[in-house]
Amino acid sequence: MLPLTTSRLLVCPCRLPLITAIYLQDPQAVALLNASIPPEWPQTELKDLLPHLIEQLQHDPKAFPWLLWVIVSVTDKTVLGDICFKGRPDENGMVEIGYSLLPGHRSRGYMQEAATALISWAFRQPFVESVEAECAVDNTASGKVLQRLGMQQTGMQDNMFRWRLQKKDFRLQP
Repeated sequence: MLPLTTSRLLVCPCRLPLITAIYLQDPQAVALLNASIPPEWPQTELKDLLPHLIEQLQHDPKAFPWLLWVIVSVTDKTVLGDICFKGRPDENGMVEIGYSLLPGHRSRGYMQEAATALISWAFRQPFVESVEAECAVDNTASGKVLQRLGMQQTGMQDNMFRWRLQKKDFRLQP
C-alpha cells in the first residue's frame, strides 16, 4: 500500500498535483503531503528536475509512481528528503534510483531505510528484475548506502560509480 511505511518514515509517491504544488511552492503541497516542508527543500537538483517531471506526467500519466517520492518523518511529519525512480522499468526490467537527504538528516540511517522500502516495493512489481544507481566517486556516504543495500559496483563513467542489484540477490536488511 502507498505510501510506504517503515519504522521511522513515510515514503510518499508524488502524483502530478503534488509535484506541481512543490514546484510552485504552493502551500497546497503541505496539505497534500500532510507534512511540513523545510525552506531548504527541495534542494537545487530536484528544483531543476521538477519541470521535467511535470511534463513527463502530463504526457505519460502511467509514469506514476515511477518518478518522485518524498521521504517524511513519521514522528514529526517533516520532509527529510526525496528518493526517485528515473522512469518506468525498461525492456530488461531495470529501474534506476536516485536520492537526496537534507544535510541535517544525514548519517542517521534514513536513506538506507527509505531505499530499502522503495527497492522492496519495486521488486514486488511485475517486470522489475534489477535496480541500478550511480554515485559520485567521492560520495562515500552514498556508496555505503548502496553497498548496504546489497548493490554491486558495475563500473565507472564520468567520475560516477555505477551500481546494480538483481531481484534474486535482494535481501531485506535487518
